[in-house]
Amino acid sequence: NAELLFQGPVLRDFNFDFLMIARSEKEGKEIRKIIRWFKSGMAPKFNNSTFLQTPDVFTLEYKNGVGDGDILKTVNRFSPGGLALRTIAVDYAPSGYWSAYQDSQPVALKVTLNFAELRPIYQSDQELTPATSVGY
Repeated sequence: NAELLFQGPVLRDFNFDFLMIARSEKEGKEIRKIIRWFKSGMAPKFNNSTFLQTPDVFTLEYKNGVGDGDILKTVNRFSPGGLALRTIAVDYAPSGYWSAYQDSQPVALKVTLNFAELRPIYQSDQELTPATSVGY
């Protein structure tokens, strides 16, 4: 029965939703830069040959500070092999109606990111995480 249930290692997906509200023209510009950075990072690279290069690989961590030891232990960790940004969706009217400033910057927008692991998590990976954390 165990052999029938085990279908093989699984690559996990992670979805993140961010509500962004620009309170000034400067914040609106930063929001546009963030969206463009993610879109650029998920696109394959063309190098003037018949082959494409892979998109950027993202490393994600839940942290409560800027130091190496500031990784949260109460939530999951992400694959040490990195993650690929599979989709980005931008809802320019998250409240159900369009509203924008004079420069056409939406007052609020919701960015949804979907990341997928590039390699599965193995038992040996779990054993390398601190015993006080929930692991991968």
